[in-house]
Amino acid sequence: MYLNTDPAPAPRKPCLRDLSILTATLLPPALVMLVPLPELERRAHEIDATHPHYREETPLVVAWERRRRQRLSGQLHVSVNQVQVA
Repeated sequence: MYLNTDPAPAPRKPCLRDLSILTATLLPPALVMLVPLPELERRAHEIDATHPHYREETPLVVAWERRRRQRLSGQLHVSVNQVQVA
């Protein structure tokens, strides 16, 4: 019996080339902007399962779209600047 004792491969970093191919073919900007977020997350999960080489890039697209929608929603955001005085 052979036991796989190889360490798990290190997580890859997102690739700009893969991101551009992903947004040009599987997740075009018009689709990303129009679908509801749960549907976009489902589609990203489906892409991760069928095209594993995009696994690092799909969370970026979902996060950017979530941030874009939050920014355009008209909600007020409070930012706190803490200045330390010596």
